[in-house]
Amino acid sequence: MQRRKPKQADKLGENVELDQAVVDRLPQHSKVLSVTASGTSLWVGTVKIVVELEDGNTVEFFKKGSSGDVGADMMKGSYEAELALHTFVPELVPKPIAWGTYASDPDTHFYLCEFVEMYDDLPDPSDWAAAVSTLHLKTMGHSPTGQFGFHVPTHLANVPVDNTWNSSWAAFWAQQMKSLFDREEMVRGPHEELNSLKAAYLEKTIPRYLAPLEAEGRSIQPCLIHSDLWPGNIKPKTESEELCMFDSCAYWGHNEADLGICRNPRYKLGRPCIVEYNKRVDMSEPIADFDGRNAVYAMKYHALLSVMYSSQDSFRQVLIDELKSLLGRIENEADPCIASHL
Repeated sequence: MQRRKPKQADKLGENVELDQAVVDRLPQHSKVLSVTASGTSLWVGTVKIVVELEDGNTVEFFKKGSSGDVGADMMKGSYEAELALHTFVPELVPKPIAWGTYASDPDTHFYLCEFVEMYDDLPDPSDWAAAVSTLHLKTMGHSPTGQFGFHVPTHLANVPVDNTWNSSWAAFWAQQMKSLFDREEMVRGPHEELNSLKAAYLEKTIPRYLAPLEAEGRSIQPCLIHSDLWPGNIKPKTESEELCMFDSCAYWGHNEADLGICRNPRYKLGRPCIVEYNKRVDMSEPIADFDGRNAVYAMKYHALLSVMYSSQDSFRQVLIDELKSLLGRIENEADPCIASHL
């Protein structure tokens, strides 16, 4: 995917003027003391805003912004996703304030929330699992439609995923993955072998590992999925021992989907996070399929990385290799001679 430097729509410094649309979302009668760069992103411009309230106290806000129609969708999705999470776990998510469009520039859009100071540290597996399981357990069974999906599109980085409501979890996962596979082909071009592997993943792997979750009397209670819990989006707060999670690509889904990212060595979470999570939340039935499901869910991040870093052949090759490995697993299960030695 072609990347460009995010547009920085605001002047940085002390006592600067912000766009009126942003000012209107700040506390009434407050004064902007400073606007400074905050964090780094390949996809959005990010700043910290410090304001002085009427009573003399100061409050800090975080704002990110992007441009164009995609930018508007990203900011709206960010607000709706963070609002959904904050409703259930306010202790874990920065409070969302608003999203909107600049009064001075209709092509520039923003998302505003409270600023939370965090350490840029890899979370402890136990802490990661405690935060993620809290999100899942507090939201389980609260899907507003009783189905899987979300009421607006959300984005992984700047890549949209298909959140259309679906009563079938296997069908919903297939539609999300198809949207990512299609995007991968759009930015990189067709690849005969990979196209065949993608089709097999959708037609064979998903039915094999996800359909049993809703068969033989079993069912899934949808919970809120963050969907992008790499260490850059879940960090320790500086003022407490709690973690803070943000930048969600939220939807209502199967709780184990959030564990897929742990399988990718790029994110340095690993099996310890999964083990700690399973101490807090029971594996879904069939338990024997848990590792296979985890590999199915991990494929989302292999596809995403191939989209995001389209100039690097290695990410597409990893996607190919992982799809081959997963499909080989199914073939081994079907071969009684091989399966007897596993």
